[in-house]
Amino acid sequence: MSTPRPEHVVVIGGGVVGTTTALSLAERGLNVTLIEHNSEAAGETSHANGGGITPAHAEPWNAPGLLGKLVRNLGRADAPYRLSPVALPGMGGWGLRFLANMRRERFLANARNNIRLGLYSLECLRRWRERYDMKYRQTLSGSMQVYFSRELMAESVQFRRELLQGQAVIEPIGVDEVIAREPALAPVRRELAGAIVFPDHESGDARQFSQIAAEQAAALGANLMFGTAVKSIRVDGGRVQGVVTDHGEIQADACVIAAGPQSPGLARPLGLRLPIYPVRGYSATFEVDRSEVLPTLPMLDTARRFVTLRLGERGLRVAGLADFAGHSRRIVPRRLECLLAGARRLLPELADELVTEKAEVWAGLRPVTPDGMPLLGETRVPGVFINAGHGPMGWTMACGSADLVAARILGEPAAVSLKEFEPGR
Repeated sequence: MSTPRPEHVVVIGGGVVGTTTALSLAERGLNVTLIEHNSEAAGETSHANGGGITPAHAEPWNAPGLLGKLVRNLGRADAPYRLSPVALPGMGGWGLRFLANMRRERFLANARNNIRLGLYSLECLRRWRERYDMKYRQTLSGSMQVYFSRELMAESVQFRRELLQGQAVIEPIGVDEVIAREPALAPVRRELAGAIVFPDHESGDARQFSQIAAEQAAALGANLMFGTAVKSIRVDGGRVQGVVTDHGEIQADACVIAAGPQSPGLARPLGLRLPIYPVRGYSATFEVDRSEVLPTLPMLDTARRFVTLRLGERGLRVAGLADFAGHSRRIVPRRLECLLAGARRLLPELADELVTEKAEVWAGLRPVTPDGMPLLGETRVPGVFINAGHGPMGWTMACGSADLVAARILGEPAAVSLKEFEPGR
């Protein structure tokens, strides 16, 4: 679809997806306004996420077999994935589509689409980091997926090779090499079976990155409106005319909805139904006194399904779990303790540090679609574009999604096909 060059684009949402969208548009010389109801960028889903930029892990959550795990884990506080019975009535058609996409052939196709987008996004991130000399407590030396079962590790290596089809590098390593690369795991050496290293993965503070992206967009002329709530998107004559906020109306001829879990509510009055369901995740961030025993690599504990991430000299973040519980951001103490107990088992030398009393705790909502792929591109309402629904991979996919949506707005050739990500699919 050819799209006339807009005079003014409003981006709704100031997380990592919205701020990178604003930056991509501002770099192309467009008049851009970014609207965010929080007082700063990355006030919600991007605020304290797991921090990994992990394209090779970008597969959807609904892998074959997940349904059985959800049913078996009903009511369990220590389950990585937890389905709250009170959430079932609100899942409706979304849930049925989520289940349909568990079929192996669909799952693999959706996963490969996400991986392709994630790899392109990493290219975009690296270009921006160099161009703007971005510093966001990043680690650029890869990530490690840790295994406690030889059988499970062998199955995972085979699965990753089948899934990636050579698109990304993986390095299976034995226990000795695991300890050599990550000495923080030495205390649990006897429990380890090995690890898979992903040398191209990165990590960092998504909140800091989002704030830098917003600042760079402003330096290129974008107008940042924090502390501003969007009431509605005004459409007249079959096309976007403006965005109504609690501070008045902003005239615009194009609008990008990049508001994560809040995106469906913004689109619904326009007759657009975005199949996004919020899934709660947790994190705990620490300033550790014994920095010499901090892990250096981002790690995924495959047995207990959580990640650890070093942030700067003394920072450590532990993040994970998935609660299907509607829009509630309530921090459930038993779930948080489940997360921290796993971290203490993985990093016993830090056990005294990894307690709730010393943590900055957080819960955020990941915007998950039934097929696990984001919604990118123009809707059937001319001038309304979507960049949302990235699930747990918003930080991994943000820069590439922003570039592709900005290109679509201007009718530029796409570096990665958006056909599979169309909002109306």
